[in-house]
Amino acid sequence: MTIGAAPRGLIPLPLILGVVAASALACASPQPIAQPTAPQPQREPAAQVAGYARPELLVEADWLAKNLNDPKLRVVDLRPADKYQAGHIPGAVNLNSNLLDQRYGDVQNVAPPEKASEVLGNLGIGNEHRVVLYDDSRTLTAARVFWVMDYFSHPSVSILNGGYPKWETEKREATRQAPRLEPAKFLAKADPSKVADAEYVKANLGKNSVALCDARTPDEYTGKDVRAARGGNIPGARNVNWELNVTSNATPEMKAAAELKKLYQDAGIVPDQEVITYCQTGVRSAQAYFTLRLIGYTKVRNYDGSWQEWGGDPALPIEKKN
Repeated sequence: MTIGAAPRGLIPLPLILGVVAASALACASPQPIAQPTAPQPQREPAAQVAGYARPELLVEADWLAKNLNDPKLRVVDLRPADKYQAGHIPGAVNLNSNLLDQRYGDVQNVAPPEKASEVLGNLGIGNEHRVVLYDDSRTLTAARVFWVMDYFSHPSVSILNGGYPKWETEKREATRQAPRLEPAKFLAKADPSKVADAEYVKANLGKNSVALCDARTPDEYTGKDVRAARGGNIPGARNVNWELNVTSNATPEMKAAAELKKLYQDAGIVPDQEVITYCQTGVRSAQAYFTLRLIGYTKVRNYDGSWQEWGGDPALPIEKKN
């Protein structure tokens, strides 16, 4: 029903009744005011605000604290055992990341699938679990294990932004008690599109469709700092020191997407290229791998042998910068 307008100066009766009713409710026992709530995002809000193309790869402490009791979640502490025993995130298991590596002659590379399956399965990690990794080394160790698990086709693995230093600084809950988890079945299936070896790198030298990303320090890149039989860089490689990917404060976090995109594109590494990352031993390059994945690069490989292999083989070409 439509109510006609009242004469000027008079208030319509329905309006008066509505005001009286509202006043009566206000005088009753106070009720909490319902605040409007935004729809819950499917991905972590802070990561979305930072503009990452793959925000699910990076979780914030708030999200982790709210999800610690999820039976499908596995939290992995990658710090040394003594630090883990002194206090860790509740429910976290401790992993020595070196257990996921293996020496092949003079070169240390990722362990074979059967060894990775055993190590991860014994920690209670199965293919059905979402895994969150953390360290206190500016994401360096976490990124290495991220790459290993990504290479072995684990569908859901993330890094805790800020690691344990941020968790501790925010005075969040910690424990000394290790969880009791039953062993799980982890089936490691190597994905050759996530890794490069020396032959693959050599075969792609000089191709505009492939970019080489050297994640070492500038002195290593130019050959001033020699850590193998030879110093220098792989021909055509662009130098983006992995340390530029994270903040330099007491609780290092990943930099915002816009800053990271500019960093790599200014170096000549663009999203439509296949990117091969390398460093000295495949660890710092794994951090570059993670960063590139986070900001939306879809074709990224980690050259696991890195400069320990390339610089030690006189048959492979090198460059030295002035």
